[in-house]
Amino acid sequence: MLAKARSQKEALSLPAQERIELVVEPWDSLAPGEIPIPEWQRDLIRARLAALDEILPEERSATWKAVRPRIFADKA
Repeated sequence: MLAKARSQKEALSLPAQERIELVVEPWDSLAPGEIPIPEWQRDLIRARLAALDEILPEERSATWKAVRPRIFADKA
């Protein structure tokens, strides 16, 4: 446990870019089935996919040019 704490302390002292690399490499090595997905997240994904099915096809495939003004309308 002491070695883990020492490694963690060393990792936290690295510059941001090196800490990111330290995290990304092990993360990328995980196979999709190795990452546990809680049931509540699965339920959320199912609900969002069901909501997407209710959107009209022309709204689902809107171009950025058409969507951008709606997104930023209240920012002007």
